Amino acid sequence: MTLAVLFPLLMAAVCGLLARPLGRRSGYLAALGFVPALLLAVPLAGNSVEAGGTPLAQVTNWVPELGLNFAFRGDGFSLLFAVLIGVIGALASLYSVAYLSPHERFGRFYPYLLLFGGSMLGLVLSDNLIALFGFWEMTSVTSFLLIGLWHTRSEARDGAIKAFLVSALGGLGLLAAVALLSVAGGSTLLSELDLEAVRASPLFVPALLLTLLAALTKSAQLPFHLWLPTAMEAPTPVSAFLHSATMVKAGVVLVAKFGLIFGSSPLWSGIIVPLGVATMFWGSWRALKQTDLKALLAFSTVSQLGLLMALYGLADAEGRFAATTHLLNHAAFKAALFFVVGIIDHETGTRETFRLSGLRRKLPLTFVVAGLATLSMAGLPPLGGFISKELFYEAMLHAGPGFIAVAVIGSALTLAYCARLIRIFFGDFRAPEDDGGRLLKSEIHEAGPGLLLPPALLAGAALLFGVLPASAEWLARRAGTALGFAGYEGHLELWHGVTPALLLTLLTWGLAALLVWQTARVYFLQVHLEFPVSSNRIYRGLLIGLETLASRLIAGTQGLALPDQLRITLAAAGLMGGYAVWRAPQVFQPLEGVPLSTLPIAVLLVAGALGVLLSRNRLTAVVLTGLTGFGSAVAFLAMRAPDLALTQLLIEAVTVILFLLVFRSLPGFRSLPRGRTRQIIDVGLAGAAGIGTTLLILASLRFLSPPISPYYLENAYKGGGGKNVVNVLLVDFRGWDTLGEVMVVAMVALAVGSLVRLGRRGEARSENDTAPTLPDLLDLQERRP
Repeated sequence: MTLAVLFPLLMAAVCGLLARPLGRRSGYLAALGFVPALLLAVPLAGNSVEAGGTPLAQVTNWVPELGLNFAFRGDGFSLLFAVLIGVIGALASLYSVAYLSPHERFGRFYPYLLLFGGSMLGLVLSDNLIALFGFWEMTSVTSFLLIGLWHTRSEARDGAIKAFLVSALGGLGLLAAVALLSVAGGSTLLSELDLEAVRASPLFVPALLLTLLAALTKSAQLPFHLWLPTAMEAPTPVSAFLHSATMVKAGVVLVAKFGLIFGSSPLWSGIIVPLGVATMFWGSWRALKQTDLKALLAFSTVSQLGLLMALYGLADAEGRFAATTHLLNHAAFKAALFFVVGIIDHETGTRETFRLSGLRRKLPLTFVVAGLATLSMAGLPPLGGFISKELFYEAMLHAGPGFIAVAVIGSALTLAYCARLIRIFFGDFRAPEDDGGRLLKSEIHEAGPGLLLPPALLAGAALLFGVLPASAEWLARRAGTALGFAGYEGHLELWHGVTPALLLTLLTWGLAALLVWQTARVYFLQVHLEFPVSSNRIYRGLLIGLETLASRLIAGTQGLALPDQLRITLAAAGLMGGYAVWRAPQVFQPLEGVPLSTLPIAVLLVAGALGVLLSRNRLTAVVLTGLTGFGSAVAFLAMRAPDLALTQLLIEAVTVILFLLVFRSLPGFRSLPRGRTRQIIDVGLAGAAGIGTTLLILASLRFLSPPISPYYLENAYKGGGGKNVVNVLLVDFRGWDTLGEVMVVAMVALAVGSLVRLGRRGEARSENDTAPTLPDLLDLQERRP
């Protein structure tokens, strides 16, 4: 399992290095990256998993003291999903070799695809909650890169940003949820959580709600569904991978696995099932309106995800069995249909349904593949989708009449948009034309085997699951022990007799026939039933509101003139001193321990500061500033801190050199106009800052909590192997802090260097016109493309 997760990441680096000489053939290397995942089919087929034996487990320690380990657990559901990812990932890689243009940036595409696949494999196999969150976030980042691969198009940028923002919101929820579960359950391993303790904990409900937030955003449930249709801007092989077996299913995986923890609560089913059924209806309704084939499939994914969430949300054996069966069927027909749409786009130059007609005459093999996959998505016999739809109806019958009514209407809409999709193959052939009447393709012919074979295999699987239901049941029952439906006695059959589910199916077909017959009226109704408020409009409003708020904050703080920023800093220093007095009023007692030998040094420092204030030219001010700095170094030396003194001396030397370097580039030195009132305010602020800083330092001499310095003195040699406590502290105990500080200093140096290079000779402007105004910032924001 560890190899299955890491190998795609390794192959991502290989593809990145070899993309230039290999070109599109690096897709074969990408397909190899999923071979270890495919090999997980061997333990999946083993009887031990089906019989409820011990799942596979692999642990690689990272930071065990903090519970950070790569712990992978191969139960039946995890292995089944991992193999599914391997199959679709390998087929998408092979398909892309024939689909993508030879001028595509393969050095980015295949590494992103492999990183995405490896992240998803880590997500489904991870048993460690913290690692699960890490892989979850990796899927968000890599999907952002894939959706925005063609970033020169504004639609691709918008889709990538929207997907990332929505899924990042859920990621924050998941981070909080795993922290709460770890605390309540006493372990960071999902398999070792104390479920009784979790259910009895007051953290149970917050963890449940946060988990649902993560699942609903990732799997595009209402009202977070807005990102998924725009994600179709990704290349078609990515869309097939993303919509059938990876990112959009991550939320489904979370609900399936965490349902064993939260499923006992009525709140769990009470939220998921209504939202899932509503999402199914809304996705089908929106899909029926689309004229772009890819958009139609994107909204159908929203609908199918709602169906899956509703089934897993029931949190009973029947629902989980039905959901796992439909999971397999959906992966097969949805990936096949995306591949088919890619073929149509590739061969005809368009995906618009009103430009396409009679394609079966030019693309007969594609028609057969598309027909099988579409019939399965429509839930018609003898395809696998028919069987899983019957299971869906049987499960919804126990949920209540309202749920079954919405389910029937949603299924009828599904059948109707499937009819719209397959209609492009019937009728008289009409060569697709653009708006100007010019042919989009001079010649249309059947696609090559590189494009046809992947969807044909998946459509064949959809047919196999229907005509031989035992094959789908055999696969679904691999997850029986892990998801708690091993004892469920129901079986998959094409003919169950005359049952309530069959009667509901007949009702669905009748409604769908009515929708197809009245297509024009239905479209008219859809156009005139547009709601004034939509999730996209709310998203746009929130985005614009945040940008406006950020602009106002910038204009009100960072956009101020330098003297105003200095006044804010001085006021903050004064307030901190007041806070110190409030928290530690006995601030003058420790003065008894200050040696008298530091008094001349203090006089030197004060004299230097006053001298800077009274100086009339820059050179004098720099020299006197250096006097305070070197005085501080002497103070450190007197307090037996030679390393700090040396550091201070170096800083002073570098500062003086920098001043001398920029002298000739600085603008003219002049007094800024200030009234008497402002002068009084400035003097008051400066005095408050000085007094406040002094009080803060004095207050810090009286510890508010036990000092930690004895710990470092005792453990510097034992833990770090060094006799210099400060060095050990910086390098060993606070190594990451030190690295971060070094990076910050380096960034500051780069920024200062850039500012110096941008410096120009000239007169200083008034402090009132040195900052951009708010209207300027808002105008820039509006004009930004």
